Amino acid sequence: MDSKNNSTPFLDQIDLYSVIRDVVRNLWVILLAAVAVSLIVNMRARISFQNTYTTSATFVVTSKTDSNYSYSNLTAAYTAADSFTNLLNSSLLKKKVCQDLGVDSFNAAMAANLIEDTNLMTLSVQADSPKTAYRIIRSVMKSMTELTPFVSDDMVMEVLQEPRVPTGADEHFSARWQMRRAFVMSAALFALAFAYLSYQKNTVKGESDLESKLDSHCLGVIYRNNKVAVDRLLRKNKNKLLVTELNASFEFVERLKKIAGKISSAARKEGAKVIVVTSVREHEGKSTVSANLALTLAQQSKEVLLVDGDLRRPTLNRLLLEPDEKLEATFGELLLGTTSPTKAIRYDKKREIYLLLNNKEYANSTDMVSAESMSTMMDVFRNSFDYIIIDTPPMSLMADAEVLADQSDMSVLVVKYDTAQAEDINEAIDSLRDCRAKFAGCVLNEVCTLPGGRRMVGGYGNYGHYGRYGHYGHYGHYGDYAYYGKGTDQK
Repeated sequence: MDSKNNSTPFLDQIDLYSVIRDVVRNLWVILLAAVAVSLIVNMRARISFQNTYTTSATFVVTSKTDSNYSYSNLTAAYTAADSFTNLLNSSLLKKKVCQDLGVDSFNAAMAANLIEDTNLMTLSVQADSPKTAYRIIRSVMKSMTELTPFVSDDMVMEVLQEPRVPTGADEHFSARWQMRRAFVMSAALFALAFAYLSYQKNTVKGESDLESKLDSHCLGVIYRNNKVAVDRLLRKNKNKLLVTELNASFEFVERLKKIAGKISSAARKEGAKVIVVTSVREHEGKSTVSANLALTLAQQSKEVLLVDGDLRRPTLNRLLLEPDEKLEATFGELLLGTTSPTKAIRYDKKREIYLLLNNKEYANSTDMVSAESMSTMMDVFRNSFDYIIIDTPPMSLMADAEVLADQSDMSVLVVKYDTAQAEDINEAIDSLRDCRAKFAGCVLNEVCTLPGGRRMVGGYGNYGHYGRYGHYGHYGHYGDYAYYGKGTDQK
């Protein structure tokens, strides 16, 4: 499918929230790169910068014949300025200066300028060192005295102010403005680069994206509240993200009801009872969606069993139980045959739901859910409950989800906003379609918008980050599954 809808205006294709978020996330890279560029500019400026030193002498120019008339003196001064400007650029004068200084050549800028409305002329020499500038102007003054008769017989030049050795450079090195400009421009360019890369990411950033990029339809959208994200970051909000909580917002509950309604409707058509809920990657909020789906179905007077099928990183026990509550028996022990369903399944009277949870980690989880006992157990559960909701591990990390989908009736894929690549999600969808379970569709989770944009769920969109209540935050340790290669049954 096309990743971009060509019939949609370009600006409407841009998800500003994801672009801004990616730029902010990479702000430290942008700033470091901008600092590096500004330092390089500063270094190159220092290398190319050359200090110059200027010294000057002032002459009074008068006319021999009419020395008392200002007009004659001004005329003589104009003549001297024009003549000596040409003289200073002549090879004759430069040759005489070289002979006088005993050098083959010299690098200096020389100029003769008339002070406006006066008969005063200044001679200036600019060179790369104070000593060189002073020696050259002395040599030029000496040569000018010798050449003056050739310029004009009627002109007299007297030194009014002798030249001095320059005590400081004409301009001190200062690349601050260059560094600032380089920093601002490079930071802007790097920010635009990250914004472009963000726009080009082939992830799902909205319901329209899901419909156009994925080979699936959307069962529902759950929005994220940015205020809740900040509150949780500051540890201000410790509420569980469940529809049964008293402070659950109306919109949040209604969204889950709509999702549950679509799934139950599809389940009735297919005669499905066992439903697996999975995701492509960790941190996509599938455990919370599983729990809320089961709780919403239970509120419809259905007999619902919620199973924590993630035997590698169990989560639902931390989400649904209080910290001081203990499990008498677990789902893993039931699969191993060391306990009975009567002990393993507990009924939550407050939420009116049956729970089959787990608090242990098993290295051979794939073998456990592939066993014949698992299939037999599912057949028994089908006769005892209206719905069995199974939370599974992420599909990209292990085969447990596909194994469980082969023993179930229906599957649901949770897709988190701007997280997994569309091609990876489509591969997961194809894998689920190859399983026995009927693939129902995708739930788009934790969709983010800018303030003032589309209305968001009030306080309950932050799935996948629900702190100590069982977020997949510890799924970041799925890399630890290498540990299970040792063949231990549990840690």
